[in-house]
Amino acid sequence: ISMQCYWCNIFVLPMSTIKECERVLRTFLWGGRGRGKVKWADVCKPFLEGGLGIRDLKTWNKALLLKQLWSVLTEESIWAKWCHAYLLHNSNLWTATSHGHLSWSWRQILRLRPLAKEHLIYKCGNDEQFSLWFDPWLHGDSVHALYGHRVIFEAGLSKHARVKDVIWEGE
Repeated sequence: ISMQCYWCNIFVLPMSTIKECERVLRTFLWGGRGRGKVKWADVCKPFLEGGLGIRDLKTWNKALLLKQLWSVLTEESIWAKWCHAYLLHNSNLWTATSHGHLSWSWRQILRLRPLAKEHLIYKCGNDEQFSLWFDPWLHGDSVHALYGHRVIFEAGLSKHARVKDVIWEGE
C-alpha cells in the first residue's frame, strides 16, 4: 500500500489504474476464487464503521494531491517554491492558466482548485501573503472573481497589491 501512497501523492491516477489496484487488493483479500462476500465499499469503511480500513484509492488520490496544492499555497517545501518560480512565474495559484505546454501532472493539480476552494477558509489578519485581488479571502471568493478586472483598474492599486496594503490598524 505504500507504493500506492507514493503514486497517489504524485499523479492523478487514471481510473483504469485505480480499478487494477483494487482488483489486486480484492484478489489478495478474497483469494481470487469466486465473488467477494462483502461489497468493496464496505471493505473501504473505517474499522469503527465495520470495514477493514482500506482507503478508497480515488478519494485518497484526491486528498494527497490536495495536500500538494496546499503545499504550493503555503510555499512549505522546496518543490512549492520551485512551482512558484517556474510554473506560476510569480503569478497567483488561483488565476494561473493551465496551458498545454505544462506537465499533465501540474494541469491535474490545477484542476483541483475548485475543490480546494470549497474547503479553505482564509484568515487574513494583517498577513502580507494574501493577494488583494486574486486570493479567495472575501466570502470564499476573490475580489477579481466577484467584481471583475475593472475594479482593479478603478481602484488605482497595483495588480500585485496585498490585503495588508488596504488594512490600517486592523480595519
